[in-house]
Amino acid sequence: MQYFFKFRNRQWLLLSFSALLLVLACNRQVGTPDTTIEDMVAKIQTETDPNFEYEYEKTKFVPPAGKTLLIMGQTIEDIDDYMSSFSDKPIPGGWSAYWGVPEFRGITSTFTNENGSSHNHQMLVDRFPNTVMHSAMWMVGTWGVAANTANGQYDEVIKKYANWAKSIDRPIYLRIGYEFDGPHNQLNPDEYVQAYRRVVDLMRAEGVDNVAFVWHSYIFAPYNNHPLAAWYPGDDYVDWVGVSLFGLLYQEAELLAHGDAVLEFAKTHHKPVMVAESSPTAGIEHKNIETWDSWFVNFFSVCYRKNIKAISFINANWEGYNFPGVDWKDARLSINPQVAEAWFLETNKSRYLKQSPDLFQVLGY
Repeated sequence: MQYFFKFRNRQWLLLSFSALLLVLACNRQVGTPDTTIEDMVAKIQTETDPNFEYEYEKTKFVPPAGKTLLIMGQTIEDIDDYMSSFSDKPIPGGWSAYWGVPEFRGITSTFTNENGSSHNHQMLVDRFPNTVMHSAMWMVGTWGVAANTANGQYDEVIKKYANWAKSIDRPIYLRIGYEFDGPHNQLNPDEYVQAYRRVVDLMRAEGVDNVAFVWHSYIFAPYNNHPLAAWYPGDDYVDWVGVSLFGLLYQEAELLAHGDAVLEFAKTHHKPVMVAESSPTAGIEHKNIETWDSWFVNFFSVCYRKNIKAISFINANWEGYNFPGVDWKDARLSINPQVAEAWFLETNKSRYLKQSPDLFQVLGY
């Protein structure tokens, strides 16, 4: 069974932005010679909406006030490319990896998907000390995956993961059935909630205490128009709320109604929010900084304004994934030196938590 194929059914999302992206393409401005990296970063709005500065409850591994955890991903190939391009830059505070609940693959050994992308949690642990693990558990409604999770068919896989998690002795942010409300995942709310709770209950029964459980929303039109609350496992089961920020960030920095609803939901339930997946899917061009203005400025401005406590950036060449019907472009920072330098000028600020001997203590671990 193939895992990690969630993007293949996102054509409908791209189509919803096609008109806007056409306008952007026609009005791109190549950076003028006197545009400095400082000018680019200065466009980011750094004010925080005080309504999103609230106390967190029933959670763990949350950065202190004024801090945001920096995570990069998402495959071995993406991470290798990032490290070879930016070996002189500070190491992020965490790394992303994926696996699927039906089988214990991509955890202690390398698992390569049909599209050629690879995952290996333990390799990242061994390679990058003093960093956290950002782990995504694939689970969908199709093929009975969620139902089988809920009825216990994959209990032994979950227990193996739990015992591995205990062994690495570092914080793990586990996204159970990531993008639970996305139409591409076809997750029935009742099945999803039962499956999510079973995963958490099993891991707790195994004595796992270094895992924060993340409830990750797609923040777009939900599957079958189910209300957001229908997928919620409950405050005792959710440590963090996660969101995806892809094409909607071409919308002049404002989250759409679904995104605002998720952030309000997190606030109501006193949960910290992470950007669990993000990437400028229209791509980064070699000699054009328009993407910085149309996507990155909006991305960072939203994160400041909404007091986002962790961000995970996917440094990927989407053209190499060959997802049917998806026309995403190369979004690697290394494509454009100006964009890359602006990224590092921003993320090298003390606000962003990176690899450090003190990182785990700062996160309360």
